[in-house]
Amino acid sequence: MRKQITVLAAMAALLGLATVSPKPVYAKTATKKVTRTIKVYKPGKYTTVKETATLKKKSGKWTSSSWKAYKTPTVSGYKASTTLVKAAKVTYKTKNKTVKVTYTASKTAAVKATASTDSNSRLRQAALSVVNKFRAKAGVKAVKMSSKYNAILDKRATAKAKQYVTTGTYDHSGYSSLPTYLNTYPIVNGKIIYHGGETLHACYYNAQNTDTTTEMASCITSTFTENMQAEKDDYEAIVVKKTRKNITNISGTYEHYTMMVDSGNHTVYIGVGHYGSGNNAMVCVVIEYHA
Repeated sequence: MRKQITVLAAMAALLGLATVSPKPVYAKTATKKVTRTIKVYKPGKYTTVKETATLKKKSGKWTSSSWKAYKTPTVSGYKASTTLVKAAKVTYKTKNKTVKVTYTASKTAAVKATASTDSNSRLRQAALSVVNKFRAKAGVKAVKMSSKYNAILDKRATAKAKQYVTTGTYDHSGYSSLPTYLNTYPIVNGKIIYHGGETLHACYYNAQNTDTTTEMASCITSTFTENMQAEKDDYEAIVVKKTRKNITNISGTYEHYTMMVDSGNHTVYIGVGHYGSGNNAMVCVVIEYHA
């Protein structure tokens, strides 16, 4: 009897009569997230606002969404580049977007700060201390500071401090116009050595403080140290550990760290600049590393 049943089952299979229950198929719902990042360069404080719209694909068609309107903060004595980032519709064709909001100081707020020669000397020493602390950790000999180009570097630092106060950001624009002696490739022991180049570090301080020099020195030390640590982290992640492909630190490059601890660089020239008033005063240091 069993043999007969087996034979019948085999015949049924050959004739296509045997059936297997198919597994249920569930439609997958695809999703897509589109983000708008609003970078607000508010004097004294940089913030970001992220708006993420989530889209879903149903029955072969994408839904739509929107980014809400964002009203930019007002700052006394400053004018924002836009008062409102408008609401916007988001579709599957919409790409991630970045919007920058900067602030321009009014004429009454943009009063050039002043500092004595003694004050600038203390600020140069504060910046030099940060450099040599990092060099010591890297096992590299300390660099010495030269005052040979103080005048022109102070002028550049002041221009960069003004740029930050009036636009909310600063860059290396204008560097190529500096005298050629700041952009040379010296020969050391028969070899051409790249001197390193320029780093910029700007930060706000309170010009109403009774001891503005101490306030500025503290600001420079903390900001410069934070920047260099971020660059050191990027250097180790990219070069040593090879785990990071994109550079994210404030200066946008880890090369500042490498040239700061490069044993070929044994002289630094440091410029100091001031701009602004009250809580929105700015101090900036320009540092040149030379072999």
